[in-house]
Amino acid sequence: MASAFVMPADQGRVLNQLGHTAREIVTSEQTGGAYYVFDLTSPPGLGIPPHVHSREDEVIYIVDGELEVFLDGKVSRVGAGGTLNFARGTAHGFRNIGSAPGRTVWFVTPGGSFQSFFRKLAEVPPGPPDMAKIAALFAEFGMPVLPPA
Repeated sequence: MASAFVMPADQGRVLNQLGHTAREIVTSEQTGGAYYVFDLTSPPGLGIPPHVHSREDEVIYIVDGELEVFLDGKVSRVGAGGTLNFARGTAHGFRNIGSAPGRTVWFVTPGGSFQSFFRKLAEVPPGPPDMAKIAALFAEFGMPVLPPA
């Protein structure tokens, strides 16, 4: 069952995601599994490899920075104020191409599986990741990582 609440700006669980910093704003438990919301700060040059979701849709609002976005075989540049709609089944990824950290707010629906994935991803130790293990983790949650173009 969903609950009503107010989330102050300095609250929420903080997760390290392979060099990105995420802060959970609304958890899947708080929405009865309907959705999951978090903000993500991405250092310059960092991104998410192209992959495909079989379970979730994502809407991402760009608060700060400039991203190079990979969407269904096309590459775009999108800056602050832009919105990305990554529908399930669509290949997508991004990279921060700005000179400063980028900040995005993500709305993922449904929320349960993705939240579990996200928290498990946060358990990966800092440092250069073993991409084969990362790809296996993505695949475990229905998100195959695509080979580089």
